[in-house]
Amino acid sequence: MLSQINSNKYRHILSFGLATSATLGIMSTLPSKATAANLFNGGYNANNWTLTNTNADGSVDTSNAAIGTIILTGGDNGSNSSGITDWTILINQSTSGNISFNWSYFTLDTPGFDSAGYLLNGNYTPLAVKDGDHSTNPVSLNVSNGDIFGFRVQTSSNSDGAGVLTVYNPSPVPEPLTILGSLTAAGFGIVLKRKRYSVSRPSEVHR
Repeated sequence: MLSQINSNKYRHILSFGLATSATLGIMSTLPSKATAANLFNGGYNANNWTLTNTNADGSVDTSNAAIGTIILTGGDNGSNSSGITDWTILINQSTSGNISFNWSYFTLDTPGFDSAGYLLNGNYTPLAVKDGDHSTNPVSLNVSNGDIFGFRVQTSSNSDGAGVLTVYNPSPVPEPLTILGSLTAAGFGIVLKRKRYSVSRPSEVHR
């Protein structure tokens, strides 16, 4: 009997140990607290960006920049020729590193006539080409001191409605300790559930 009690006792201890080990194993694969720059704050303050129109009458709404959201509207000047609206910033030592953002796009124009995306040292990466396009995961990239980063809305005709790009900060990554607490609690739940089951389960009758 004593041997059986000790066996059950150590089985629960072992189960908890395995659950904790699994928790720590999962933790080792999780990202640390988000290191992405808080766009439009600090060194990325909206006042440090430059709006440039090339055959366009675009604009940028920075009224919500303090909470990490801007709206860049492209050209629609009726010229029936192409145009671009850029909003850029020169990266320095304080703003270099990883930046991450979400985005959504709106336009009344026919798909393919307007587009929107980001710029890095003059290289344009389109993200949206039709109304309703949006990010399913944050865009993340590294920028270095001396880089020029920004956003662009491009139009091929400057007619039938401007493209509108909304850029906003991604949801913050939960603190590692918060995740650890949740996973550890889950481990406890597994152990307790197994314990209750073993106590309530009828003893087997040996013949």
